Amino acid sequence: MKRDDVFPSKYLKCADLNGKPFVLSIASAPLETLKSSDGKEQKKIVLYFLGAKKTLPLNATNFDSAAEICGDDTDNWPGHKIELYPSRTQMAGKTVDCIRIRAPQSGLKQKSAPSLAPIEDDDETPFDDDVPSF
Repeated sequence: MKRDDVFPSKYLKCADLNGKPFVLSIASAPLETLKSSDGKEQKKIVLYFLGAKKTLPLNATNFDSAAEICGDDTDNWPGHKIELYPSRTQMAGKTVDCIRIRAPQSGLKQKSAPSLAPIEDDDETPFDDDVPSF
């Protein structure tokens, strides 16, 4: 078994994207109190998505990206579509996987279940069975 199977998370991780970008519709963006790995509490905006089980707490970079797409007021974010994509960043002197946010790429379409579909170039391409059900 994999670690994620034994200890499932309610938060999206880069591995959930399976290396593919996803377009999702924001259901809500409340401010929540979360605990960091060292036990400290911190307030973060957490994105909930239509049709998705997992949520995405926003760091400053992703908050700024979402605000650029959806506007400065998080109360107005529900209903907007954003694209989550896998990337890499520096953290504590190491390069690590991360999720980043951008406006949905024009010309690319959603496939399969709404709000959970990876982006594909070709409408006729069959959808893979290994799509994450986040």
